[in-house]
Formats: sequence, structure tokens, C-alpha cells
Amino acid sequence: MEVVERRVEVQVPLVPTRRDWPRLLGELVGQLDDGRIYDRDLPALARALQPVLESYRRRAYRTGAPHVR
Repeated sequence: MEVVERRVEVQVPLVPTRRDWPRLLGELVGQLDDGRIYDRDLPALARALQPVLESYRRRAYRTGAPHVR
């Protein structure tokens, strides 16, 4: 009997840092503009973006950051 050891490398996505968000949001803009996000996925995307915008507005109000409509 021969024991064989196998190692499988699994890449785990990293949690985005503050420096990653502008690039990631820019990628999202590009995918939306290019039609790479299906229309059927837009409602879920809107539901996910709404709390992001609300949180940004609260923070911007307190810190004087630019207002976003």
C-alpha cells in the first residue's frame, strides 16, 4: 500500500480594502455600460446599491464629502 498526499491550492478571494473600491466600482460601471450585466440582474443590483448610497450620504453629511444624488 502506498500513501499519496495531494495538495490542492484553492484561491480564496480577498475582502476588498478601501483602496480597492474605486477600481471595483469602476469595473461595475464598465460592465453595466457594456451590457455584461443582464437586465434581469438589475433589480437585485439596485437593492444592493441602495444601502450603499444611504450609508455614503450619511457619512458625507457628517464629513463634508461630496454629495451624491
